[in-house]
Parts: sequence; structure tokens; C-alpha cells
Amino acid sequence: MKNLAIRDVFGLTLRDLGKKNKKIFAVSPDLKAATKLSYFFKEFPERSIETGIAEANAIGISAGLALAGLKPVVSSFGAFLTGKNVEIRTSISFNNANVIIAGTHGGLIGPDGPSQAGLQDIAVMRSIPNMSVYQPATAIETRKILEYSIKANKPIYIRISRQANKEFFTSSYKFTEGNPVTLNKNFQDGIVISSGNTLQNCYEAVEKFKKLGKKIGLINIPSIKPLNKSKIKNLLRKTNKVFTIEDHNIYGGLGSVILESLSDLDKKPKIFMHGLKDVFIQSDEVENLYKYYGLDSKGIFKFINKNI
Repeated sequence: MKNLAIRDVFGLTLRDLGKKNKKIFAVSPDLKAATKLSYFFKEFPERSIETGIAEANAIGISAGLALAGLKPVVSSFGAFLTGKNVEIRTSISFNNANVIIAGTHGGLIGPDGPSQAGLQDIAVMRSIPNMSVYQPATAIETRKILEYSIKANKPIYIRISRQANKEFFTSSYKFTEGNPVTLNKNFQDGIVISSGNTLQNCYEAVEKFKKLGKKIGLINIPSIKPLNKSKIKNLLRKTNKVFTIEDHNIYGGLGSVILESLSDLDKKPKIFMHGLKDVFIQSDEVENLYKYYGLDSKGIFKFINKNI
């Protein structure tokens, strides 16, 4: 699975888990081919529900399945699903229904355009009570997060990217809800914090600084909500500068999470937030979009270097 797109890993893992757990149902509002729920649909048609372009109905059906003791996974583009936040809040979260909401196409997604890209979804979902929010950065992390989520008994939103990403982990990796994951412990000159798609670009930028003799750490945040505030505070006490990098609106996203976590620290490091600055994105190839918005490795290096 290492070289597959994150969405393919999600779909294949769900199919494999469906072989072991007959309570798993898949619910799709029209986009099963794009979200890769198609793997599950093909294997288990009797446990697959297609609602058509009716996200609100898909949310309601998923809540009903969960309250009947089943384990529904509803998936569509994150931009579309989180647009039904009222239904999610009322039908799923208010009832603490055991539903996994998989919002695919998170971040900068390419020629599909601004209406398709999930760029505000983290802010929306983490504001809803009872809702956990996870974002895997790699194939292995995707599989581990989905395995954990299937066993959990609560509402969960998983932000799934469209593309394949660099693998940082081995099969022994364990996802622990709330825990930040340190990839580089050299914190002297600063710490970069990221999640999901931008993690690999941050890694490349940090490697460039290493060659220049700069000691900059790298932290991955797969569990955006909840986040273990005690652990993140202990890490960030070791530096004076923190750089948050995300392919999401900087309002309400990962940078906001870190700022909130550090609000009661006596001595706070200086926070520099880099992401999408309250914009609707252009439509272009993925690589061009990350370059245009300064979220490729060169853009991230430039942002950090300007503020280090």
C-alpha cells in the first residue's frame, strides 16, 4: 500500500476490514469511484448504500445505522460532506452516533477546482461537540487510523487526501489518539508542525535546513481533535519559534489548534502560521497549486527562512 494514493489505501483498508467485521456498512452520496468506497461496494453490495447526490440523506441514514448497532462509514468529498454540518451536528454528534465520516479530496486537489477542494473542513468539524478529527499523512498512517476508528465507539471525521505521499512509518507504527508524532527532534532553532499532505514537503524543507547547519524539528499531528495539550506543550517549550504548515484555511485549522493549545503557557514560543489565507483556490495541476500557494518544499523553506 505504500505507493498508493491515500484515498485508495482508505478504500482497500475498509474493504479488508469489512471481511472481518460484518457490522461495517458503506454509505455513498454518488462519489464512490472518486472516494474509493467502490472497493467495498464491489465486495459487499448487500452492505453498501448509494444515496445519489443527497449528502443530507446519507448523513441521516448513517446515523440510523449506527443507532441500530451497526458501523457505518459515509464518504464523499470533504467539501460536500462538511457542508451538511447541521445534519452532522444534529443527527450524528448530538446522538454521539458511532459514524465514521471520511472526507476525501482534502487540501489542494488539482483541476477539479475550488468547489471540490476541502479547505475549510477541519475548522467546521472540530467545532462540533463529540466529533474527533484525524488526518493521516501516509499510507500506513491511513490504515492505522481507519483500523482504530472502526474499533472506536464515537463520531469521527477523517480527512483523506487524493494523492500518494511519502511514507515515514513502518508496519509497527501505532496511532494513538491525541498524540503528536515527532519525526525530527532537533528543536534548537525552531519546530515545524504539520499534518496530512504537507508533511512530506515540510520534511524536505527541514532536510535543506539541516544541510545549512540549522536544527529544526518536525512534528506530525494525525489527531487534530483531540490533541494531547500536555504533550504538545512539553515539546514546544523546547524552542522559541514554531511554524505551522497546512493546506487548509489558516482560520480554524491546524495553526489555530496549536495557538489554542499554548494559550495558557507562561512563556510562549512565537508562532508563524502558513497555509491558505482565506481564499478560494485556483484550478490547476496539484504540483502547480502547491507551488503557487507556497506550500511546496521550496515555498515552505522560503517561509521558514524568512522568519527563522
